[in-house]
Amino acid sequence: EEGKLDLDAPLPTDLLPLNPFPGEGAVTLRQLLCHRSGLQREVPVGGYFDPSQPGLAATIGSLRSGVLVTQPGEKTRYSNVGASLAGFLVERASGTDFAAYQRERILRPLGMKDSAWTLEDLGAGRVIASHMRVADGRGGWTRRNAPLFDLGTIPAGNLFSTVEDIARFGSALLVGGGGLVKPGTLEEMWTPQLTDDTRGFGIGFVVGSFRGHKAVGHNGAVYGHSTAFTLLPGLKIGVVVVGNEDIANGRIKSISDTALSLMLEARIGEKPSTRKTVEIPNLHPFAGDYESESYWARIEVRNGRLVASFSGQPATLTPVGPHSFLANSRIESDSMVEFQIQEGAELADGFTRGGQQFARVPGDRPPLPPEWRHVLGSYGPDFIPLIISERHGHLYAMTENMVDYRLTPRSRFVCDLPKGMYTDEHVVFLPGADGRIHGIDFASVRLPRR
Repeated sequence: EEGKLDLDAPLPTDLLPLNPFPGEGAVTLRQLLCHRSGLQREVPVGGYFDPSQPGLAATIGSLRSGVLVTQPGEKTRYSNVGASLAGFLVERASGTDFAAYQRERILRPLGMKDSAWTLEDLGAGRVIASHMRVADGRGGWTRRNAPLFDLGTIPAGNLFSTVEDIARFGSALLVGGGGLVKPGTLEEMWTPQLTDDTRGFGIGFVVGSFRGHKAVGHNGAVYGHSTAFTLLPGLKIGVVVVGNEDIANGRIKSISDTALSLMLEARIGEKPSTRKTVEIPNLHPFAGDYESESYWARIEVRNGRLVASFSGQPATLTPVGPHSFLANSRIESDSMVEFQIQEGAELADGFTRGGQQFARVPGDRPPLPPEWRHVLGSYGPDFIPLIISERHGHLYAMTENMVDYRLTPRSRFVCDLPKGMYTDEHVVFLPGADGRIHGIDFASVRLPRR
């Protein structure tokens, strides 16, 4: 609004990785803020796997060593470093560091006295203890306290705050910006960018719907914390939910959705919708091992109920139709699972979940080729290990203590990552002089073998 930045001007090339797509356009600030820049998800220095607290300048400086993953503007790919670069551009334009700029222009005017972007500004003793469930590399989990440090990608997810302060921020937005920005600017931020879809990323905000009402906001997760922030601008209501547990966004979303439903009923008398469950006498046709282009799944019958492990994440399956179930876990809330069973068949052929088709794994699947067994193991920090494992003859990579991602070998040491958090990125195994794998380059992030 002050004219110091242009959302659609090409960004300075001295800040960007190599662009291998000549003639396909330049990276812009608008693309950064709606996650269509082509930048990788994480960054070699200061990213999600780096607890060394290098600062924003060093973090952005490490971008130069990389390469754009996709053409600028081509597709939506969430990028933490993209949001961080946007914050760095604010520093350049304003002449002050990002945390100080936010404090003076947003936090202080809104009375967000319990919020800060760095531990130094806040005081580490004020942050609630939080917890993580860490993959142990053997298919199980251990619990530990979450580490506490400033991310190098500060603008992407380092805001320490309270539900009261975030509610102040949300309330300001619901009255047209609360003096922070003009109402017209806010409306542009709440409009999906570079797409004709009515859902997607606006400028910084996720734009979607909740029970037919326009919804804007952003959910998040960082070591030991899971959050949800959702506004319904047309009704001027919103919900903030925070939890001191790592990778618990399914639970957080369930709480948020319930709260929004109760507020809708109180505001306009709209009753919460309920989905009726059904009884399925025989659940065994659904049980078995399945695989999609990105994930594996094991479905089992336990104590008369269907349960699942979706690429390592346990889930419950509640029947809502003859072949339909709702999946609930730490990372998902009421996700639809639709099984396919041919007429007269004893077993399901497969199912759809999260936009992917899962097929039953044949019993005669060959094992993992011997030449890949030497890459199996754990890499990176002990609190967020990258674990390479084998299942159904395929390599899988578990990252961020979430799920296993299926790898597709491209050469002796290179594998493609599938659709998911790291779409279009790669894994490169790094051999030493002795021929053993000593490390891994995971989506541009170097991780030593543990």
